[in-house]
Amino acid sequence: MSRGKPPAKAITMTGRQYHLLRKHWAKHSLSHHLKQRLSILLLAREGMSHGGIKRKLGVDINTIKKWRRRWESAYESVLAYESGPNGEGVSDLALLKRLLEVVQDEPRSGAPRRITLAQKKQIIALACEKPEDHGIALTQWNREMLAHVAQAKGIVDTISPRYVSEILKKRETPTS
Repeated sequence: MSRGKPPAKAITMTGRQYHLLRKHWAKHSLSHHLKQRLSILLLAREGMSHGGIKRKLGVDINTIKKWRRRWESAYESVLAYESGPNGEGVSDLALLKRLLEVVQDEPRSGAPRRITLAQKKQIIALACEKPEDHGIALTQWNREMLAHVAQAKGIVDTISPRYVSEILKKRETPTS
C-alpha cells in the first residue's frame, strides 16, 4: 500500500524545448534563480518527483509546484508559438526567448515611481547650489526649503521634505 499522494506526472515538453533549455541551463552566466527554475523544469520533464527535486536542489515543494504550474499553464501558448504563425516554426533563438519568458518573475505589485531618476538628480544638483542663488535668505538648505524650491522650479509637481531627505541620503557618491 502506498503512502501519501502519487508522484506528479512528468511535465509535457517537446524534445526541441528540452534541448534548448538544457543547453541554456549549462551556461555559466545564468543567475542562481534562473538556473534553479530551469533545473526544476528539466527534472520534472525527466519524470522526477517533487520530493526527488526537493532533495536534489534543496528547494521548497511550493517552489517546485509554482514553476511546474507556471510551465503547464503556458505550455499551450508556447507550443503554438513554436509552430510559428504560418506553421513554419520559429528560430531556436526566438523559441528560447519565449521559453525563458515563462520562467521570469511576474511584475511586482505596488505603485509606480512618481519621481524619475532625472528628477532626483536635479534635486541633488539643487542641493549642491547655494540658497542665496535662488533668492533665499539661508546659508544652508533645509529639507523643507529644498522641497519648496524643487516644486517652484517645476522639477517635480509635489514632494515631501522627508522624501527630499531620502533622496539626498541615498545618492551615490562619485568614485572618479
